[in-house]
Amino acid sequence: MKRFQRFFIGAICLLMLISCAGKKEAQPPESAAPEVAAEEIVLLPTEETAEATANAAMPPVSEGTPEPTAEPTPEPTAEPTAAPRYIVADGVYTIAWMSDPQHYSKKFPEYYYAMTSFLRDHRDEMQLSYIINTGDLVHNTDLDSEWDVADRAQAMIDDIPNGVLAGNHDVLDPIGYKTFCARFGEKRYRDKPWYGGSFENNRGHYDLITIGQTDYLFVYMGFGPTKKAIQWVYDVFRNYPDRVGVLCLHDYYTKTQTLSEDGKRWHDQVVKKTPNLYMVLCGHKYGSYCFPESFDDDRDGREDRTVYQMLFNYQASLFDGGGGYLRLLQINETEGTMHALTYSPVFDDFNRFDDPNNREEYYPFDEKNEEYTLPLPWTLHS
Repeated sequence: MKRFQRFFIGAICLLMLISCAGKKEAQPPESAAPEVAAEEIVLLPTEETAEATANAAMPPVSEGTPEPTAEPTPEPTAEPTAAPRYIVADGVYTIAWMSDPQHYSKKFPEYYYAMTSFLRDHRDEMQLSYIINTGDLVHNTDLDSEWDVADRAQAMIDDIPNGVLAGNHDVLDPIGYKTFCARFGEKRYRDKPWYGGSFENNRGHYDLITIGQTDYLFVYMGFGPTKKAIQWVYDVFRNYPDRVGVLCLHDYYTKTQTLSEDGKRWHDQVVKKTPNLYMVLCGHKYGSYCFPESFDDDRDGREDRTVYQMLFNYQASLFDGGGGYLRLLQINETEGTMHALTYSPVFDDFNRFDDPNNREEYYPFDEKNEEYTLPLPWTLHS
C-alpha cells in the first residue's frame, strides 16, 4: 500500500512539472528586444560619414577641357533717364527770374520756399549766376505774416547774386515804401559784392556782375517812379556804357500787351535813349511774352540795337497763385543764344500751359511764350 501511494504521488508530481514547462515555452523571453524593419533604421551622420558623403557627391575632376556652360541671360537694363532741362552744359549759365509771388506769401508759402530753395540747392547744376525778382513780394502790405514769408524765402538766396524791387502791392498807401525798405532796403544788400548802389533806400538800385564774357548792369526801380527816379536810372546806364544793361521794373505792360502809362515813360525816356540797354523785364499784369524792338541809336537809318521787352507773371494761372513757376534764361555764349525755359519745382513740371487741361478762358495764354530761343542782342567781347 505504501509502495502504491509513493508511486501515485510521484506520478502526479511528474505531470505537474510537464505542464509548467509547456506554459513557459509559449511566452517570449523577457530579455528579447522587439524586431525593427530595416527601412526604419536611421543612422545619424558622424564627421567621417558626412565627409565621405560630400566627396561621393562631387563629380570627378576632369583633366581635359571643361564642358562650356551657358552664360546667364542678363537682366534688361532701364533706359537712361534724361537729365532735367534746367541742367545746363558746360559754357552755359542761367539767370533766374521770379515775379509776383504775392499769393504765395498770402496763401501758399510752401510754394515760395520751394522756388528759392530749388534755386539754392541746384545752383551748380544750372550754373545759376543771378536771380531777378520784379516785385509784389506780398499781397497785403500791412500783414507782417506775409512779409515774414517773403523775407524767409528770399533769405534762402541771399548768398547768390540777386536783386528785388517793390511792386504796387508792396507799397500800398498809407504804408508806402516803409515796410519794403525795412525788410529789403539798402542795409540788407549794401555789403554784397555785386551791389552797386541805391536810390532812396533801395526803392531803386543797381547790380554789377560779370558772367562768362559779359559784364552786366542790372538796374531796378520800384512801382510808381518819380521824375527823379527815372533820371537816376538813366544816369546809371550812362555811367556804365560798356556793360550790357538790363532794366528791371514792375509795371511796364498792360493786360492788352501795350505799354502802360508808366511803361511809356520808361520806354521814351530810358529805353529809346540808352544804347547799352538790351532787355526790359517786368511783371504786374498776367501773362508771358516777349516783344523785340529795334532802335537806330546813331540815326543813320540802320537799326543798331534790339531790346527784348519781356513780361513774366503767373499769379493768375489756375487757382494756386501761379504754381511756383520760374523763368530760367539759359545763356549760351558759344552759340550766341538765350533759351527761355519755364519750370516749377513745386510740381517738377516744365511749361504749365503745354497741358491742354490747363487752358484758361479768362486769361488766354499761348504756350509758345513759355519756352523759346532768341539770339543774344548784344555783342560778346572775348
